[in-house]
Amino acid sequence: MDSFSTERPELSVVIPLSGDGKGLLLMLDHLNHLTQSVEVILICPPMPRFSGPQTHAPWVRIVSDERFHTYDEGRAIGACHAKGESVLFLDERVVIPPLLLKAYMTALKNGADVVVTMAGTSGANRRNGVLPNAYRLLNHLLGRADLGAGTMSRVPYGCSRKALGVLGCESLATPPAAFVKAVLEKLVVVGVEPKPALQWEKGAAYPLKKGKHRILRDHAVAIQLLLQRLGKRGGSPDGDRYRSLLHVPGTLHLRSVYYQPPREDRGGSRDGKRKKKSAKGRRKKT
Repeated sequence: MDSFSTERPELSVVIPLSGDGKGLLLMLDHLNHLTQSVEVILICPPMPRFSGPQTHAPWVRIVSDERFHTYDEGRAIGACHAKGESVLFLDERVVIPPLLLKAYMTALKNGADVVVTMAGTSGANRRNGVLPNAYRLLNHLLGRADLGAGTMSRVPYGCSRKALGVLGCESLATPPAAFVKAVLEKLVVVGVEPKPALQWEKGAAYPLKKGKHRILRDHAVAIQLLLQRLGKRGGSPDGDRYRSLLHVPGTLHLRSVYYQPPREDRGGSRDGKRKKKSAKGRRKKT
């Protein structure tokens, strides 16, 4: 394992912490065998009782910061400290198997700018839950329905050095908005499906976790950003409508808004049909 002082490690891993992290040592052991050049950045609030894994001190850095109140904000801070060519964002509440970690890293090596987790995990993110549907809706609006429920609102996810430069580290505090920006800027976004599903630790002992309403609000911010870039119709054409006429006083102009040109094969209009009928009637009388 290379020293932490490596100028540009192959991989940076950011893990925000609210406590000592029950599975942290196991997670670090997995990362130790992932690549020969890795740095791990642990973001934690100032707490005297926190003791970092001293055995991994050469390549693990503990950043104490009181400015973050959620895991997403912690990841945004960690991204600012990351030096690696690729940055992988993990969580203290789940231990990622080595093969899955390798899949994210391989995708970034093969040219992906952003790698997201596609499948739902056991328990909280069920297929028909509110949050997965919000993830799918955003992907549909972005024209990336192929990603299913893939999202940066759920870890693991990874970014290349190029992606961080385009998105800005601070944008990671609101992952759906960062995701919208990544797609609009035409970054290469791919999905990884964890099999089997990740097993998250349950419990109320994680104060940095965002609630469902906060996550949905983040998605509202992302959709607002998308509309600002594409327009109210999401980039779709407005057809032959003349919406400016709606601001004209009076009501007669509405005929012009909804007017449809007559079809010649049907006599041109209702009046045309009446004229044809009356003409036939006159012929019969004569």
